[in-house]
Amino acid sequence: MVTTLVIFLASGCVVSADNPPKENSQSPENISRENAPPSPGEAKEILASSTSTATILGSELQIEVNTLERLENNLLRLRISLINNSPEEFDIGFGLAGEEDRRTASNISLIDDLNQQRYLSYDKSDGSCFCDTLEGAIESGETETLWVIFPGAPENVESMTVTTPLTPPLLDIPVSNTSEAVESSNLGEPQILDLTLISDSLEEDQTGRTESGDEVSIILSSDVLFSTNSSDLNDETQEILEQVAQEIDDASSSVISIDGHADNTGTDSVNLPLSQDRAKSVEVTLGSLISREVTFDVEGHGSADPIADNTTEEGRKRNRRVSVTFEK
Repeated sequence: MVTTLVIFLASGCVVSADNPPKENSQSPENISRENAPPSPGEAKEILASSTSTATILGSELQIEVNTLERLENNLLRLRISLINNSPEEFDIGFGLAGEEDRRTASNISLIDDLNQQRYLSYDKSDGSCFCDTLEGAIESGETETLWVIFPGAPENVESMTVTTPLTPPLLDIPVSNTSEAVESSNLGEPQILDLTLISDSLEEDQTGRTESGDEVSIILSSDVLFSTNSSDLNDETQEILEQVAQEIDDASSSVISIDGHADNTGTDSVNLPLSQDRAKSVEVTLGSLISREVTFDVEGHGSADPIADNTTEEGRKRNRRVSVTFEK
């Protein structure tokens, strides 16, 4: 029987107040806290909570989901709280945001696993995000709140997963209803993306999942994960690795094997370190996405273990891969 795996979550880079990517080019009045959508007041309910896995504060930065509301004019509003439990102030910078939306939560997304779709936050027609922005750093011991607007979900969607660049996925967040509405005449196009699936047979991109006894092996095409001769993961691979991380979370194994492989183009002096570095990159990202304690066994094999004919381009494509193996 064919099964498919649908997953969630995003990994972020380490962020620091001293080293932001670049300054926000949007006018602060576009997303000021004074222009927030109508609200019954500060949200105090905690629907889910997680600590950071991708900032210099680590577990001293806590992120809480307070509400996920279906507004009257077919929009979703997410409210989160950011709690700084460290002894120093902390600037969230671009940790939850895109390059133009400093100190916002514009890079948080919602997963509708019922319809296998990912919801991205709304932009205004001028390119600024339809979201709240912090005025500055979060002081030690203080809590700040942010809201962000998303496209509306079908009525039969009763819960969603909240994915952030800084934490594991926050699962099964209930969608509540409110009689409030917000001004929506100046919004950009809604962005609702179909989820990528890892199936039980290799797809056209040479990504697939196999089982042997109690063992699961997920084969990931290096051509999908990386640019040529690079070990830096492409931005587009985040969703695929989220799916792998979710399956690992659901499994019982505490040891995860990650093996990098190359085709026979080039020499071992190039292929061995490249396959090792690529396996290591996958390990680092999975380590930030998996929510339980596991041990990684990482190895690069170069071109030593082909699974296809290296004399054809199709065969070489299959041999350029990273495999993730673990017990169910």
